[in-house]
Amino acid sequence: MKLLIGPESSFNLKDEPASNLISRQIVVTRTEVTHKRLGDIPEFHQHGFTLTRLNRAGIEMVPHGNIFLQLGDTIKVVGTAEGVQNVADAVGNSIKKLEAPDIAPIFMGIVLGVILGSIPFHFPNIPVSVKIGMAGGPLIIALILSRFGSLFYLNNYTTNSANLMIRELGIALFLASVGLGSGQNLTQAFADGSGWKWMVMGVFITLIPLLILGYVARYFFRRTYFEICGLLAGASTDPPALAFALKTAGNDIPSATYATVYPLAMILRIVAAQLLILAFS
Repeated sequence: MKLLIGPESSFNLKDEPASNLISRQIVVTRTEVTHKRLGDIPEFHQHGFTLTRLNRAGIEMVPHGNIFLQLGDTIKVVGTAEGVQNVADAVGNSIKKLEAPDIAPIFMGIVLGVILGSIPFHFPNIPVSVKIGMAGGPLIIALILSRFGSLFYLNNYTTNSANLMIRELGIALFLASVGLGSGQNLTQAFADGSGWKWMVMGVFITLIPLLILGYVARYFFRRTYFEICGLLAGASTDPPALAFALKTAGNDIPSATYATVYPLAMILRIVAAQLLILAFS
């Protein structure tokens, strides 16, 4: 690194009496800039400031000209007081505007997701239709709205408290439905001895692939611990595991890898089950 940019300097601009550089965290609250690329916003072509970091949902990234801003993004700006203020005026920086939630896109995404999850897909040589289900449909629609929502001026931002409430409510309802659906035969299964056999088989079938996947992700692809947590939760299509990973991590890094692999894992799981039935029938 020193060969490329030179030796390290002990000079600190902040310690200099004549330095007029300041650093501020500025929040994006203007909807007018959310559907534009960062490089297409005229205010960002001025001098006197530098955008150093962009924080979105707890994930830090380096700002570049092709990135689209979203409501709630936090930009770290370093520059003169006038330059930093120009950035604040351009993106809004009004926390009060974010306190009023826009729930229409949320429920629109849920409705579209339920519709998509209910559509049967027919494949050649498979006797029954395939559905991605009530979990895969909303997730795919959420990914589409997150990626292309700015083109239709959709506001996908929700406050952290509202986001956590919806997340915890969904996990609680999911676990309740699983318990009600599987608990009625639990006592009988352990009474006749078959429950222990199925439990041991389930542990091996679930644990061994996850251990192999975690080892490959860590030592071959150099993924971090929290990325692997989200990857394992998404590969096993396990929302409770994601909730545990998020609480352990204290950030949304597991959500990124979870959302990346979950749709493909959900579709492959459904298709694989149909193929196994077709192969052994």
